[in-house]
Amino acid sequence: MNAPIPSLPPDPAARLTAAAERLTHKSVLRPGDSISIRLAGQGALLLREIGQAGESVHVPLAPLSHDETIARHQRLYAARGDVGAITFTHQTWATALRWTGQAMPGVFDEQVRHLGRQVGMLSRTCATADDLKKLNSGANAFLLDDEVMCLGMTVERLVFNTELLEKCAKAYVLACSTDLPVGRIPWWVRYIANRRLRKDEQRAAAAFAAGQEPVMSSAY
Repeated sequence: MNAPIPSLPPDPAARLTAAAERLTHKSVLRPGDSISIRLAGQGALLLREIGQAGESVHVPLAPLSHDETIARHQRLYAARGDVGAITFTHQTWATALRWTGQAMPGVFDEQVRHLGRQVGMLSRTCATADDLKKLNSGANAFLLDDEVMCLGMTVERLVFNTELLEKCAKAYVLACSTDLPVGRIPWWVRYIANRRLRKDEQRAAAAFAAGQEPVMSSAY
């Protein structure tokens, strides 16, 4: 369903810039949106706000910033040790999922393999007890009021996940608009795909804990 994971420059700042430019070109990132990358072994992140002049901002993972945009990214890195990159976006079709009034279930195998069992909902702060419980499910895509949040183990995987979410959301929203039942993939496919995702996330968390960048498997 989705394009291959993009090959980005090795330098973290250049990788972040290239990812932001790709997603902006595809109208996934828009002014007011943000994208960040965890700097492995440095206890810090790089963050870029779309539409803001200047270079990416270098920020420690703690303490929490007084800037709410930065603080949301910091909270998510603290909550999920496997996460290496984050976007907050207003992408068209994924944002439209809120019109369905419910979480988006697992309707595509690639969706469950990379985004998790469902696209659920979080509060805007991403910091409540319920938010943390949902984040601990290992899912990588969530709705926040009029925003969408995507997570990735690397910035390349983040670009892949963000684009994948938009394609899956478009198909699902259009299917829901017909008022006909929308089927899910079989439970055993969801189980196997999600189990493989969780194993990838465990390996990524171990790599970051060791101060290393995760190496993503190319296997499904």
